[in-house]
Amino acid sequence: MASNTSPLACRWAFLAPWCEVLKGELLYGRVALPWGLWDTRRNTLNVTIRRDVSAGNITIDETKFQLKLRKTREALALLAVVAHADYAAWGYLLIAHFGIDVGKEGEQKFDDKIPVKLFLCLDWERDDEAGDYDLVKFCGVDQRDHPSEVYLEALAEVAALNGNVKPDWRGVDVQVPVHVSFSTDRIKDMDVSARELTAVGKAEQAILEEWKQYTRKSETQALSPGSLRCTFILAPVIADFLGMRMTSRMIETLNKLGEDNIWFAQVRRVRLELDKELWDEELESKKVFAQLLTGLFSHTLRKREVAVQRHRAVLNQHTREPEPSQMDQLQLFYPSTMLPADFVAVASAMAVDQTVKNLEIRLIPQSPAHTSTSHWWQWLAYALFSKRARAFSGLESVAIVKLHSMTVADMEKFTQVLTSGHPEETLFGSPRGELEERIATLKSGAAIRWRFNYRGEPLPGIAPLSVPTPTALVRAFSDDGVSEWVKVLIPGYGRCEVQRENLEFLELDLTDPSPRLSALRIEFINDINTTTSGLPLFLAAIGTSLKVLALEGRNLDVNITSTLQSCPDLDELSIGGNVIDVQLDLNCYREIRQPLLELSLELNNIVALSRSLCDSSSPFSKCVSRLRVRPANRWLTFAVHPTAFEADLISLLDMLAENRTLKYFEVTIPAELERYVVCFRSFNLQPTQHTSKLSLESKVAFISAVSAQGAAVDPIQIRNYLQRRSPLHRLGQDMICTIFAYASSPVPRQVSVRSEYVFLG
Repeated sequence: MASNTSPLACRWAFLAPWCEVLKGELLYGRVALPWGLWDTRRNTLNVTIRRDVSAGNITIDETKFQLKLRKTREALALLAVVAHADYAAWGYLLIAHFGIDVGKEGEQKFDDKIPVKLFLCLDWERDDEAGDYDLVKFCGVDQRDHPSEVYLEALAEVAALNGNVKPDWRGVDVQVPVHVSFSTDRIKDMDVSARELTAVGKAEQAILEEWKQYTRKSETQALSPGSLRCTFILAPVIADFLGMRMTSRMIETLNKLGEDNIWFAQVRRVRLELDKELWDEELESKKVFAQLLTGLFSHTLRKREVAVQRHRAVLNQHTREPEPSQMDQLQLFYPSTMLPADFVAVASAMAVDQTVKNLEIRLIPQSPAHTSTSHWWQWLAYALFSKRARAFSGLESVAIVKLHSMTVADMEKFTQVLTSGHPEETLFGSPRGELEERIATLKSGAAIRWRFNYRGEPLPGIAPLSVPTPTALVRAFSDDGVSEWVKVLIPGYGRCEVQRENLEFLELDLTDPSPRLSALRIEFINDINTTTSGLPLFLAAIGTSLKVLALEGRNLDVNITSTLQSCPDLDELSIGGNVIDVQLDLNCYREIRQPLLELSLELNNIVALSRSLCDSSSPFSKCVSRLRVRPANRWLTFAVHPTAFEADLISLLDMLAENRTLKYFEVTIPAELERYVVCFRSFNLQPTQHTSKLSLESKVAFISAVSAQGAAVDPIQIRNYLQRRSPLHRLGQDMICTIFAYASSPVPRQVSVRSEYVFLG
């Protein structure tokens, strides 16, 4: 870190008072939930805006607080423009003034780049309407309309020190995404949290409206040459429900936010269980639970309306970006106490989802369990992999985690659903209909039978329910074509019966729909009694559509031969055990996949794996792109002799010295052998055989230099012009491609090392 008398410190000393404003408000850490085996997303800056003075819990008046809020916003804005002007200065200010620990090269927590984005936590304790107002002030047009004079002066000083923009160049608007971080609280009523979440939605709508009006006034957006400006842009919300039971008020809030087109980057720990207030009201529980499911898995595809258009590089303006979803990541908790009918209801909504892009499912074992594992797997097959899901679901990635078992018997039931030509009839054991299954819209207010006995017959004396709006994508099955009441599967409600006159059947072409779900992660719980025998059957049933597959488990025995045969189009295969995690990059090595079929991978033998990766001619060695090793877990699991640790570490060091294809390596070393840490860190940033592609900007610049700089107007001018031109103009397309290939730079290997204490006996 630069000292207080260093040139860097002296150059940016004028920002010291602004940094003082943020003392105690700015933290550095991870807010977003890790997603997957190789999620390496960095820590981010987290800001808390408090209305009370923490020292004495003294409430300050509104005028003083608004001054404090503006000062905080402007201090953060100055830090953000410094990151654009001089990234080294940005890092220095964060480390020197806020004590942010980014680690050292080779450490697991090391961050070579601190992202310029914020996670904002608002103080809701006093008044949720005040929190709403604070958010509008932070991300709305107030940041443009009412900047302080001292802020503008400091901004001009930063611009004067900006080496990336010359005084006569167009001004730059530094746009900083701001994610609101929301969480329920176990010590307060969830309905209070619902009001807070409602306030976030209202604030986003107010901010959107403010910017709409602002952008109509074009003169307000002009930037003077060489100047800098910072704009905080409200990004999708991150919400955490802590696995708490859901109340009707919170469910109503989530539904309203969805309808109002509020977007979420991550919604985690949503428990599919209603609060006790609804347990005695069966009909109301059915309605509220369906409302939860249709809110999470809406079949309506929405486009995001942004307050401020994000800047994109000129060369990237016409490139296609991945289509975002209203809820990018959703984590669901399934209590095993759920009734079978509730599992059906969840699957019926999930199969037509257009809201969630990435889904994590976790079954929570509880007693008494009201459903069998085979029932759960059958309906999971329908929800994620059936023909109906392929036709209507927008899910792209699914993780099924903390699994206790995947038996052969369960997977046989799972496969029956996928291979059945009439899966609804197979699942319910209902007779074959005279008519094929059809899609319909259910009219608003239609009576719905929803309670059935074990034979699938409606229970007498049960009041029907109804929905006030038309319901789309209703699936009719076992239809004889004449009965008044038709068996249907209604998204969010599950198995029901409705009157034929209330159905409007649609003609849809659903022949051979291509699935969007192409990434799957299966994680087994670390228990010696975990059953994984059904995994080969599972992969054989669903593997043909997969591009990315991750398998994790302490006792996992993966047969790579059968895995690649079941998943012939895999680009990436990750296998994680108790001691070793490994990722195979199959995309670049399709021609060598055949030798891989004979590979036997031992996830507990570090020395054997290291030797395999030392062989540069080995197809396996070329395919391994990431490796994580935890030698201490061998001691905890197998009670190996302590001297074996050193043999493991030495074999890994030998491997790093020989291997040139491994992009990422992570190792956890017992603290007793910490002397090896320096040895491993010496391999950090070592060049690999992989190369990074030359940027589009560089390619365009080169081609511009090669091509003609002007147009000749007559034959004499053409001849003279060609004689003056550089020999570069004679380069053909093949030669230019070769030049671009040689210009690519090698990808450096990332080595991450940490130590932990393990009693070696």
